[in-house]
Amino acid sequence: MSDETKANYVNTYSCFLEKEGLTWKPPKYKRVHKLPFLPSETELDQLIAASGCKLGTFLQTLKETGADPRRSGWHHVADIDKEARTISINKPVKGHNPWMINVSAELIKRLDSLSKNERRIFNQRTLYSNFYYRRKVTARKLQNSRILHIKFTSFRHWKATMECHRTNWNVVHVSKILGHKNIQNTITYIDLEKAFYNRANTEEFTVKVAYNVGEACQLVEARFEYVTGCYSDGGKVFRKRK
Repeated sequence: MSDETKANYVNTYSCFLEKEGLTWKPPKYKRVHKLPFLPSETELDQLIAASGCKLGTFLQTLKETGADPRRSGWHHVADIDKEARTISINKPVKGHNPWMINVSAELIKRLDSLSKNERRIFNQRTLYSNFYYRRKVTARKLQNSRILHIKFTSFRHWKATMECHRTNWNVVHVSKILGHKNIQNTITYIDLEKAFYNRANTEEFTVKVAYNVGEACQLVEARFEYVTGCYSDGGKVFRKRK
């Protein structure tokens, strides 16, 4: 058991004693900040593909929404808007803010096929045991021990890191997706993004110049951001982090 887990137990027991009007001298444990394990998208997709219909849909939902798997209520049919292709996170855990996120048409189709005769789509108790079994089988089949380190929360960490990379460290955007009330909790994903992409502390950019609307559109589609223009030669400068 890690010191952080021990500290959580100590806090819980202290709250219980306070409620009962009792006191104790709690042991002290130092919390060590460490970056969570971050699998690659290929590893996540391999695990999703190896899972059954219900578990695979659950994992795909975690991947696209970044929702905390411990939250309750997001698996209600009423939270899914098939027309707008959105999922509402209405009952988040740990005091997070509610939010809404767009998902793929394929995920909406999979969720719809599971929710025709049920108000709740998933039963997390059965999913946990199934997940551990599928994870073990997939890791052995693919000879990839990294898959054994994937947890339900790994999908949330991956989503936050990819959004951080896609938006060039826009922590406000990432915090909204995660439902964080304190933006300091989101800063962790900047460090995770740097480590995942092996990025140096100094920023390095790929710079491109667009001379017409067509070229500008192509750069935007390639996730370049507009910097400045227009110059004497008619070009406009775009950049993207390496």
